Amino acid sequence: MKNALKQILPWLITLLVLAFIGFTTDLATAWSTLQRADWIGFIPAVIGVCLVVFVVDSWCLVRLFSRFNADVTLREVLPLKGASYLLNVINYNAAAAGIALFFRNRKRVPFIEALGSMLWLNFIDIVSLALLVLIGMGVSPRALSPELAGPVAGVAIFVLLVLLGSCIYWNAGFDWFFFGRFRSWRIFKAFSTARLSDYAFFLALRLGFVSTYVVSQSISMPFFQMEASLPELFLFVPVLTFVGTIPFTTIAGLGTVQVLMRTFYEPFTPGYATAVETHAHIDAYSTTTILAFVLVRILIAMFTMRNVAMGVKTPEVPADEASPA
Repeated sequence: MKNALKQILPWLITLLVLAFIGFTTDLATAWSTLQRADWIGFIPAVIGVCLVVFVVDSWCLVRLFSRFNADVTLREVLPLKGASYLLNVINYNAAAAGIALFFRNRKRVPFIEALGSMLWLNFIDIVSLALLVLIGMGVSPRALSPELAGPVAGVAIFVLLVLLGSCIYWNAGFDWFFFGRFRSWRIFKAFSTARLSDYAFFLALRLGFVSTYVVSQSISMPFFQMEASLPELFLFVPVLTFVGTIPFTTIAGLGTVQVLMRTFYEPFTPGYATAVETHAHIDAYSTTTILAFVLVRILIAMFTMRNVAMGVKTPEVPADEASPA
């Protein structure tokens, strides 16, 4: 019952938030925004951005698993990452489990250790977002509202303190009271073997990767008559991305992220007489871009799912057990 509730609750929240957006959107303005959008430029731009993000993220996984688990090539990881896009729409845990299952069957990596490497990378991603939020607050010519700036900065600083505490625990050997028992848990193998140089390398790597989200917004906004500078987006996009990672809703933050976009992106829209019209313009842009990125990723998954399914189902036969050709 509890597991079923965990699965249903994000979808329920998503539907409720989308219903709120639907009832409070000026549909005439939203439709007008879609009619004036540059679709000829937008569609290839979305495809190009998704392909770049797909390759960069796959290469990060190559470096991750080659460091902590087993040597793997980009050619092997590309279909694996592509298939995970479809699983992500259904359930993020299912996507991570699918990747771990592939490494168990094809690379003889214990399932729990491969899953632990994904857990470590997720931790690095959260730290990267926290760093980008603080960097954005420093470089952006705009600022978050006073009601939001304090909590956002507080959460970002807290994440960095957790990173510091984690390094003291895993790298300096300080047990933090009763937490020493975690050292023997196989799911934390990546944490226990990661050196400070690994943290520095992967933080730099994932900072670059998360920055592609900022660039993608910068590329897509002009097609909807919206203009924002990169320094401005380096403040708002990491905050939006962080909210999108919280498992309150499904489908790439559809709903919750859009509500925040209404506030964050107001200065970047054409001049409207009312806030309702401004929000409708932003709603049209946010819904279109989120669904477009999801659709392209699903198409990537469709091209890669068959190869990955074979890799997950069929264990690799060791060379000394293989029958002669």
